[in-house]
Amino acid sequence: MKDIILEIEHIEKSFGDTQVLKGINLSIEKGEFITLLGASGCGKTTTLRIISGLETPDKGSIKLNGIDVTKDEPNKRNVNTVFQNYALFPHMNVETNIAYSLKLKKVEKNQIKQRVAEALQLVQLIGFEKRMPSELSGGQKQRVAIARAIVNNPDILLLDEPLGALDLQLRRQMQIELKNLQKELGITFIYITHDQEEAINMSDRIVVMKDGRFEQVGTPHEVYDLPKTSYVARFVGTANIIRGQIETMEKETITVHMKSGNVQVKRTDSPLQIHDEVTIAIRSENINLIEENDGEKIQIVEGKVSKDEEPLGLTGIVKEKNFAAGLLRINVELIDGKEITASRHGIDSTLEVGDRVRVSWKPETYVLVDMVDKYTKNSNSSILQNTLEPSLISMSPDVTDGTKSTKCSLTDIPAIDDGKE
Repeated sequence: MKDIILEIEHIEKSFGDTQVLKGINLSIEKGEFITLLGASGCGKTTTLRIISGLETPDKGSIKLNGIDVTKDEPNKRNVNTVFQNYALFPHMNVETNIAYSLKLKKVEKNQIKQRVAEALQLVQLIGFEKRMPSELSGGQKQRVAIARAIVNNPDILLLDEPLGALDLQLRRQMQIELKNLQKELGITFIYITHDQEEAINMSDRIVVMKDGRFEQVGTPHEVYDLPKTSYVARFVGTANIIRGQIETMEKETITVHMKSGNVQVKRTDSPLQIHDEVTIAIRSENINLIEENDGEKIQIVEGKVSKDEEPLGLTGIVKEKNFAAGLLRINVELIDGKEITASRHGIDSTLEVGDRVRVSWKPETYVLVDMVDKYTKNSNSSILQNTLEPSLISMSPDVTDGTKSTKCSLTDIPAIDDGKE
């Protein structure tokens, strides 16, 4: 039987006329590392504040260890929070900052000394006891904040983008340290981030949030390789979204027609029929480009396609090549004006801007994300238009050290922006 430590049931929350949370539900097991992943304004921080007791939901309940704590004050819940801005007392040294909550609880002095020493050992700050916050680096301040949070032995530790203020190298180091610390302590971590790489590297399960709802809950593998909607496919990593109409159906494959040509995909258990409109997600790393040269097919971008394999019926021109964070991205404009992106590790490629190529991938590398895609309903056009969606989204700031690729855009992601997230 699963040891459920936290139950979030039908939670709704509004600020004024803006509904920030829209009936979210989630059960979390003891010792899990759960990450709430989403764009700014999707409701991540509000969810954390309701769990901690800093906000009260309009509807629904929060149960901690089976007990309803929805109306309990924060100090009545064995839940602590680590914030991005550290929130250290500037007039107290490291030791006093960590011991502060224990003194409020009137814990005996010898117990305080022992627990503070244990916390300092866990965050690798032995010898820093007498330093003031102003004498610490950003990473050291964050370690103090974490030590102060764990010294109380909480049931759940909430972390609101705790690494957001750190530089790239230190952030990656702290990701490893945090995950190792969580495993050692066995404490349930609920972590907030907008960085998909951070979520994938650290989490047991990821909760992708969009507009106050949980779009998908699953393991990193499920969220990345088996996204349930095109929003998840776009937000977690980089995906090409193809919309088309089923033309033929075989025992193991389906042929989908689009303006740029026909593509073949693996058949699923979904109740599909000929002429159904479908949405397909293809990760950029699964796209292969084959140069067209006097009728000969020459594989340019390494992948799973063999030299003699018949490529799909998508033809286009290489429009742009970008290299960032070890990835070469090649953008191809198809004959209908839409774009598709292929990516590979390394920079070596003989493919040049202006080359004519054909696009190929193995049928098993696609994911059928949704037949009627809610994500596209914000436009006046039909839901599925037999076109390939050109907008590719990569949410990891690590890709270009804080900047996005020229082909990445967030403008078409609907989000609530009420300042409270």
